[in-house]
Amino acid sequence: MFKKELAPGIIQYMFPPRREEDYYGYNIVAIIYEKKALLIDAAFEDEASRVLKDLHASGIEIDKVIISHFHDDHMQGLKVLPKVPVYGSGHYQETLDMWTPKEEHKYFTPTVSVERPMTIKFGNHTLEIIPSPGHSVCTVLVKINEQFLHAADEIMYSNDGKPLLPSIESRGDIKRQLESWNKIKEYQDFTVIPGHGSEIEGSKLYKDIQNRYAYAKAILEAEGSITYEEATSNCDCTFLHIDWFEHLAEK
Repeated sequence: MFKKELAPGIIQYMFPPRREEDYYGYNIVAIIYEKKALLIDAAFEDEASRVLKDLHASGIEIDKVIISHFHDDHMQGLKVLPKVPVYGSGHYQETLDMWTPKEEHKYFTPTVSVERPMTIKFGNHTLEIIPSPGHSVCTVLVKINEQFLHAADEIMYSNDGKPLLPSIESRGDIKRQLESWNKIKEYQDFTVIPGHGSEIEGSKLYKDIQNRYAYAKAILEAEGSITYEEATSNCDCTFLHIDWFEHLAEK
């Protein structure tokens, strides 16, 4: 576990990949005020347990949780966290029905359903939860103190900062993803905290989004099949996890 203070009261916990074939790790962000913490995402049970233990060592109790989207690597840790208010997109059920056994839905159903932008005051911190379907129909962005943007899995990196290929489930989801990236480009004055990987400055954000945009748009506009080389011909970076292209091409 790597722990970094991004600003006073804003802690990023980064964990390594769980499998040798993966390049991406897992993040949990803790917003601290006095002896309480608001978490953004919960990763898996092991990662959440370690964050819980680290906070308890400083006498800090978890008070609230925001789930950026309802995929296992962002929500499974809720099983080991205390029962506190959980905020999540109003589209959570669609994602749970797609990926999560029905008998487990009770662990992940948010207590506060976010249908439109919602502001939370947490001590001296101000957070805005913004529904922004992209990588998932239930994705929310979280604006923190007009300084940081938690961007879920809309833009992802390895823990050492290498870009990951966009994880898009099907060609039908590409337009939704493009709209999400356009929204994130509005935050070039912010520091962006991705759901996987270390934070990035807005000056780097625009170029990184443009590379992903070029990749997704090439697939969307292709007549018939397209190779990975053709899809990335207008990108000036080398993506990790190109196996995700094969998954998308099959759809």
